Amino acid sequence: MTIRLTDDGLFLEQWQTAPEEKYDALDELDYICNFDTQVIQGWRREIDLREGISLVINHYRPKEPLQVIYQSERSLDEIKFSFALLANGQWNIKSHSGETLLPCATGTYLIRSNGLTLYGVGDFSDALPYDFIEIYVKPSLLYSFDASLAEGINQELKDIVKPSNQEIYYLQTRSIQPAMAAVLQQILRCSYSGVIKRAYLESKAIELIALVLEHERVIKAGKGASDILKPEQKERIYYAREILLRDLSNPPSLTELAQQVGLNASLLGKGFQQIFGTTVFEQLQTHRLEISQQLLAEQDISVTEVAHLVGYASLSYFSRAFKRKFGVGPKTYQKACS
Repeated sequence: MTIRLTDDGLFLEQWQTAPEEKYDALDELDYICNFDTQVIQGWRREIDLREGISLVINHYRPKEPLQVIYQSERSLDEIKFSFALLANGQWNIKSHSGETLLPCATGTYLIRSNGLTLYGVGDFSDALPYDFIEIYVKPSLLYSFDASLAEGINQELKDIVKPSNQEIYYLQTRSIQPAMAAVLQQILRCSYSGVIKRAYLESKAIELIALVLEHERVIKAGKGASDILKPEQKERIYYAREILLRDLSNPPSLTELAQQVGLNASLLGKGFQQIFGTTVFEQLQTHRLEISQQLLAEQDISVTEVAHLVGYASLSYFSRAFKRKFGVGPKTYQKACS
């Protein structure tokens, strides 16, 4: 059975009624709430870093496959950057001009600007754990970084910061890049408290925003030169990503993947780069390492078994790749999580 929630208000009610507890005894603005309702169970930690920016760490598991339906326009006054550390779903955003499919999957991040929302449906077909790190920012904070306000917001922020909440919002998903993944792990492993913690986490939140904006700039510069994909081709590339990540121990080759989705290998490779900002191989490699990180953190399983489960034949190659991405070896990381 699929649980259908007709708007985000009902979804938020599921955990907002849960009592809040201080997470850090030295910080009045760092709190956590644990929830266990008919729909979901898990926890949400929120840190109000300062006026205009907050950091949220979510861990929850739907009790049934979940569908969240946004039916009405809403005016949003803050910008959201959401990084999926563990997820398996997708968003279908509908407007007068058609439909846009956006993945909500492990290793992706979402940008949502301020402005008016559109009708959308979120499908989360598996009752699996979901882990997110989210940053919420008021437009005024991003404006404060622009030295040329007299000339208007610069091109890097043009889509992400709307001049009016009556403009249709910008919504996009991309692949988490290695530099972003490193910062996300630094946030999760932060051992400071009080004012030191707040300074550290605020710097990391702003660093993540800068990395996202730079990634957007690079992708759009490439798209400006050649937006090669038709809408139906984009849908096939999203489907190709789903196939690619379905069996990490035996993924298809680029040629096999292209045949399965009805595209030639060259167009599939270029399309991956355009939509996700990575090659097909980089997408597979990133997903393997992120899944291995979750297995090491949450299960009593050896490093050798983890390497095998995510498709690495060589333990030494896996260990080197893990350390390059997360800054520590898999054994060290597993011990730190125990």
